Amino acid sequence: MRIKTVLGMTLTVVIMATSIWIVTNQQAIVDWWKLRDYQASAEIIQLVTDSGMSEEGERLFFIHAPELLDKEGFKGKCDIGEETIILGCYITHDKIYIFNVNDERLGGIEEVTAAHEMLHAVYDRLNDSVKEELEPILLSTFEDLNDDRLNNTIESYRERDPSIVVNELHSILATEVRELPTELEEHYSKYFDDRLEVVTLAEAYEAEFTNLETQIEDYDKQIDELGKDITLRQSDLEQLSSALQTEQQQLESLRSSPSQYNNAVPAYNQKVREYNTQLNQLRDLINSYNQLVEQRNAIAVEEQDLIQSIDSNYSEL
Repeated sequence: MRIKTVLGMTLTVVIMATSIWIVTNQQAIVDWWKLRDYQASAEIIQLVTDSGMSEEGERLFFIHAPELLDKEGFKGKCDIGEETIILGCYITHDKIYIFNVNDERLGGIEEVTAAHEMLHAVYDRLNDSVKEELEPILLSTFEDLNDDRLNNTIESYRERDPSIVVNELHSILATEVRELPTELEEHYSKYFDDRLEVVTLAEAYEAEFTNLETQIEDYDKQIDELGKDITLRQSDLEQLSSALQTEQQQLESLRSSPSQYNNAVPAYNQKVREYNTQLNQLRDLINSYNQLVEQRNAIAVEEQDLIQSIDSNYSEL
């Protein structure tokens, strides 16, 4: 009887211990279950390698069965309720989708997107105390950067939903900012063997957009300055033309006095030559202006083409 009692108590303790272990390791069990049959494609593995993810970063990425999809496959996967360019998304506790961008000028954009979405999974799993510690560091780091592009990006998130700003900063700072505070570097080191690998990729494709934008701004400045010069010259020529017409009328009135007429003709002809010289100069400036406009528009078309290459909603008519 005593043996049965001991065995019963032992069994109860084992059951309780097992129950406690299951509860405390519930997430690990779910993760194991998701990974048990998962086989990453060569493309997905390459994203992990090229983005510098650590073993833990890779594990969290694979848990969410990431998919690299073309335009048709990607449509509808990451609907956030507004018209905007989306390169990827993290579906809570479920999936990660990444848009496959085929433009060679934007090499690395899928890797950055993969790391960005993996970090959303990281943030989702952080306990409240860790989030509370990270939030002021993330916000102050962002404010200290004072980067116009990042400011615009974060403002767009804030307008959509202020509650997601810190979460987005957690992904953006890690993948797009080269120098971070020690606290953040230590945090991200769990998920990257070399975080600067993904930052370098982000800098490279962002430089493509920045280069085009800079060229357009330079052209716009030249076009604006040349346009002002042309307007002034046109005004001067109009006044000079009016003066020549008046002088021509006066010259015609001197035909009855040949000597006066002949004396006045050289000065008039000189003014006509000056007018024609200025008119030719104006025509050259107008030609230069039109060439600048054509060159500027060609760069703008190239920029638009680059934007369309990352827009999964764009389709040619």
